[in-house]
Amino acid sequence: MNCFKYILFLLLIVTTYACKKGYEGSFNNNPLPETYMAVSKIERSGENRLTTRVDAYWWGTSQNGYVVGYEVSIDSMHTWTYTTSLDSNILLVIPFGSDTADLDIYVRAIDNLGQRDLTPASLLYPVKNTAPVTVTSGIPGKKPIKSFPAVRFFWTATDADGSQDINGFEVYLNDTNNAPYILASNVNDISIVADTTFSNECFVFTGTRTKAQDVKITGIKYDVWNYFYVRAIDKAGSKSVFAKDSIIIKKPKSKVLFVNAYLASRNLPFNFIASRITSFAPVIDTLLLNDYSTAYRSLTEQSCDELTQGRVFNFFNRIIWISDEGATANTLALAQQSTDAFFNNGGTMFMMCGFGSDFGSTSPYFGFTPIQQLINTTDGSVLRMNVDALMTAKDITWPVLKASAIISNARPFISPLTASGTNTYDTMYSAQLITQGSSGVNPWTGQSNIMSKRISLKTNKPVLLFLSLPIHLLNGNGNANLFLERALRTELEF
Repeated sequence: MNCFKYILFLLLIVTTYACKKGYEGSFNNNPLPETYMAVSKIERSGENRLTTRVDAYWWGTSQNGYVVGYEVSIDSMHTWTYTTSLDSNILLVIPFGSDTADLDIYVRAIDNLGQRDLTPASLLYPVKNTAPVTVTSGIPGKKPIKSFPAVRFFWTATDADGSQDINGFEVYLNDTNNAPYILASNVNDISIVADTTFSNECFVFTGTRTKAQDVKITGIKYDVWNYFYVRAIDKAGSKSVFAKDSIIIKKPKSKVLFVNAYLASRNLPFNFIASRITSFAPVIDTLLLNDYSTAYRSLTEQSCDELTQGRVFNFFNRIIWISDEGATANTLALAQQSTDAFFNNGGTMFMMCGFGSDFGSTSPYFGFTPIQQLINTTDGSVLRMNVDALMTAKDITWPVLKASAIISNARPFISPLTASGTNTYDTMYSAQLITQGSSGVNPWTGQSNIMSKRISLKTNKPVLLFLSLPIHLLNGNGNANLFLERALRTELEF
């Protein structure tokens, strides 16, 4: 009996002690998770150091639960990033101004109860910085050799440490001894646009934005080669070698721009018109479209895109634009997409544009013109204008013109009969035309309008005169100069 009492006493003490241990927390039913790195140590030195873009691998365990995720820190455990992955490609940031560093990656597991490993796993990475590389780029075939002061430069930058290591760019115009123009790391092209005073300061636009940067860039020069320099800077302060581009920038000398888009014999129509408007437009600027340089493998003066081309047109308030039938598609598409601001700012234009017989009767690029659709023959014959055929105005106060040569493609067109948007339209000239086809040569008796105008409802004045025949082949009466003066000076207020 006494022995039995002794055993009961010992059991009571053990039970009491066990309960006390649990109450005081020295026994844990939910131990914290553990974290492990796949590699315990990395030994690299000198040129064998890793780049700052490194791969890290880890895993974790939980005794009474399961691991749901991990937190990773690369700034000495000040901040953590959550992930469910067991690996990551991580960019380590070397202190600014240093070429090498030994940097730790810390990882801690998190279990299903939200408990974190209080002793994170870590691995030290010996890394070196690699300077970025910058090269100028652009749209193939569309890097003009010369331009009025609205130009766009493109570049690409790479970094062996990863694109995220690029911290920004330094840009210079003509002189790298000047203070750099600083751009963010996500900028890969800028447009440099002069103001109307044509000083040495220019507006800067990034990408396709229409709002300029707050700070202008300085250093532009006129009527000579200009040199553009750009280099990338990484997060450690290393800079790439300069990438360089160049272009001749022309300073506008008038408010009249003559756009010559002819593909063949472009000097003939240009000289014909330019020599006959000197009395009211003695000074004009010129722009060649479709002129291709085999040496540079690029268009010589046409801007790289419609946005930049529109900024060029905005330096002027009057435009003469001529093209032959081979250049029609480019002429209409470019004008449609680049002249809105020009017209909205009060600009006026005379466009002389021929159409081949294969050009479709409708086009989305007719929108800015007074053309609703082109006329086609029903039998597939070609419309022509014979020598001595007349071009007669609806308004008899305009001169009657006469063809001095055969015009092999003479496409008349229909203009809208009602106003559209902010414009109305009016036909101006018709021509004596013939058809030539399998049935021989016959007079054309259909619609023969070859000139119309687009009129602004806001000002009740013409803003665009469109002629589908070449004026330099319509001087049989020797009065093309009178026609040009009436069209340009009187109607369009040159």
